[in-house]
Parts: sequence; structure tokens; C-alpha cells
Amino acid sequence: MTLTASRAALLHVALQDLRAGKSLLIDRLPNLADAATDPGLRDTIERDRANARQHAARLDDLADLARPPSNLWMAGILDDADRDARSHLPGAILDTALIGALRKAKAAEIVSIETALALAGNEAPDMLAALGANHAQDRAIEHRLAWLLTTVCGPVPVN
Repeated sequence: MTLTASRAALLHVALQDLRAGKSLLIDRLPNLADAATDPGLRDTIERDRANARQHAARLDDLADLARPPSNLWMAGILDDADRDARSHLPGAILDTALIGALRKAKAAEIVSIETALALAGNEAPDMLAALGANHAQDRAIEHRLAWLLTTVCGPVPVN
């Protein structure tokens, strides 16, 4: 195993990780949209899949990301979401579980893209616009999911 030895190499690893996560979302979000009963949740999942396609294309334009390593965190989160879809009663219970799983995925993506943005700021400023666009769309989906949680489950009692 070769050790990552530069910020530029770490940026490439971050882009590969993001790209692998987008591939998983593209492949696996349709089943979660089918399981959702709330029309707003279903629409948000479908919008996130469309965004994932667009994000993957942007990432592919930034670097050669062919055959990235597996994205273990996204695979694990989506495995949990698939299990939720099979093991919870359809309706508000399942929709709440799906929102939680999708917010975990979105949080992980946001943290990862923020790392890539920080690295790109020093190593590849020409990447900032594309990465920033992906970040903004991911934040908008996370915001929408947080709002849906309150409509499906009720107010979230946190400060």
C-alpha cells in the first residue's frame, strides 16, 4: 500500500471518495424513494439522485476518478437505510427512519466535500467552483430533509 504523501494526493483521494459515494447514491436511492410514503420525501430522494448524477459528472470533469476505491461509509449508511426499508412499517415510522439515514449520508458527504474544498483552495483553486456547486446542492438537500423530519415526525426539541 502506498502512503498518501502530499496535499494534492490527498485531494485526489477525497475526490475519489466523493465520486464513489455518488455512484452508490445513483444506484441505491431509487429503492429508498420507492419505500418512502411521504410525497415530499420521495421527491427529495429523487432530486438527490438527480443531483448525484450531476455531481458525479462534475467530479469526473475535475480528475481521472476511474475505478475509485469502495466508499465504506456511504455503503454502510445505505445498507442501514435498505434494512430500514425492509423492517419498518410503511408510513411515518419508515419515512422517519429513511430521513435519518439520508441525513447521515448527507452529513458525511458535506464533511467530505468541505475537506476537498479546503484542499482545493491551496492545491487546485480551479476546482472550487464545481466543488462549491456540489456543496451548495448537498446542503440544500440536507436542509430539506431536516424540514421534512419536522413535518413527518414533529418538532425536533433541540436548541
